[in-house]
Amino acid sequence: MADGVCSGVTCGGHGVCQDRSGSAVCVCDEGFTGTSCSTRGGNFYARSLLVSGMADPDVYKEHDDLFFLTGTGNGASVPIYETNDLSSFRLKLSYSPSAADPVYDYCMIWAPDLNKANGVYVLNFSAQRVANGAACPASGQDVTTFTATAPDLNLRFGVPQPINPNTTYPRTQVPASCVAEGCNRTIRIDSATYNDPSGRWFFYVWFDRGNNISSFNTSAPGVVYNHAGPALYSLPAEEETINEAPEIFKRNGLYYLLLSTGWFNSQYSMRYIVGDSLPQLTRARALRRLSMPMRNASGALIQTHGHNTVVDRRGEYFNIFHVGAFQPAGTFTSRSTYKQRLAFKPDGSLASLNQVNVRWTRMAGYSYSIDLVLRDGTVVGPCLDVNQLGTSNKVTFNGVCPSAGSRMVNKGDIAAFRLYYSNNGVWGANVQTAYDGGADDVFLEPPGGTTPFVDLSWSEEETGAQYSIDVQRRDTGAWIGPCIDVNSVNRALAWSYTGRCTSPGIDVAPSNISAFRVCSAVGGDWSRARCGTTAYDGKRMDASVVIP
Repeated sequence: MADGVCSGVTCGGHGVCQDRSGSAVCVCDEGFTGTSCSTRGGNFYARSLLVSGMADPDVYKEHDDLFFLTGTGNGASVPIYETNDLSSFRLKLSYSPSAADPVYDYCMIWAPDLNKANGVYVLNFSAQRVANGAACPASGQDVTTFTATAPDLNLRFGVPQPINPNTTYPRTQVPASCVAEGCNRTIRIDSATYNDPSGRWFFYVWFDRGNNISSFNTSAPGVVYNHAGPALYSLPAEEETINEAPEIFKRNGLYYLLLSTGWFNSQYSMRYIVGDSLPQLTRARALRRLSMPMRNASGALIQTHGHNTVVDRRGEYFNIFHVGAFQPAGTFTSRSTYKQRLAFKPDGSLASLNQVNVRWTRMAGYSYSIDLVLRDGTVVGPCLDVNQLGTSNKVTFNGVCPSAGSRMVNKGDIAAFRLYYSNNGVWGANVQTAYDGGADDVFLEPPGGTTPFVDLSWSEEETGAQYSIDVQRRDTGAWIGPCIDVNSVNRALAWSYTGRCTSPGIDVAPSNISAFRVCSAVGGDWSRARCGTTAYDGKRMDASVVIP
């Protein structure tokens, strides 16, 4: 309410004030608690099921208290759900293109995109199109993308139309071939629209040696920007020649292109690229991992994640994606849509959906085991036993506890990591550290341990930038630079420092380091290097540097 008892009540920016019998009461958004919604609840990073059986989700935000969710349903229609809180969804309607079109029938309806342009609601979707009553799917066709519009929030979409027909621009192509101007102008699947101050951008997937991603600004559709895919870049085998499902959002001046790699019933996972502009979002920059396919102790797939959309509500960002489920033998069974809050690192990069890097100091002669303490008070232990860890000092937890029957545990459900240590086969001594449910890094300090390495990471600067690492000695305050030079680091955005400055050939133990500095240069011009520094306590086994 704008006046009355709720006047001036902000609910911490994470809720809505309601007048209840003359008293101002804050109704908190999901993840926040307290009378002013200023406290994070235990479910802050929890994963929640939104729609069972629906894949390829997309969300359109009308405002902070009204959203619409759509996705791949039965292949014959497009389901559209409505929500006021991003938690409780109700089916608003199902749009049937065949029922709306007096001339054509549609099938294989996939991956819709819902947006608004010039006051009109726009629905794009991938499908095959045939004459009324004809067999569908049809031989000689591939799926392509059609568009329909609705005048208001009733979302009664009309007759589908092809995109940019009878032009040389990127466009709808019904036959299974590329348009004359090239495959990257043949819009096939996974459209995603983004309204930017520079114009309304249209991202899409096209086929050539696999799945590729391109885009154009609808105000200048003759210029095509190529972002990702096997026809453009050399891809590792794990991506299975697939770069698809583009999604774009912007936060704190940075643009993000999210994409999925691998077959939906195989190595499907989410990755992303960060840049200062939309054209900059290509695989010439770092491709970072957002999720990892999950396998049981026998190596069989049990869960995958992909085709996501990102939506913000009152400054909080949520990742909405589908989860692929598999039988114990690794056979794909179904996909459903889930939601999980995004966590951001200081440099703007994203915390992983399902991975946590757990590190602990070294104790000579000791072996280790890890339990998980969950937010409901229960313990999964051992999650990673001594057979998994041995004498190592780091493990990446990926959402599966192989030592607990391959039990899956969402990172948002974890309240603490507990490290057991033993040098005689007797397990009782342990240390524990609290966990917020979203971070990528956890550090534990068993008594008397020493730091064997420090995993450094830093922000990505200009496309093609190279990097070097300096360290500051704690005993003298002097800088050693470079400690690790550009010939070693090159374009990497991470480095594991093990106590040796390789460039001057000097040993500097982590305990004798008070700061790390990472410098960046383009084209070898180190006279114009940009550097970022972070203080270091001499103990922790990870450090992040933001280069301004």
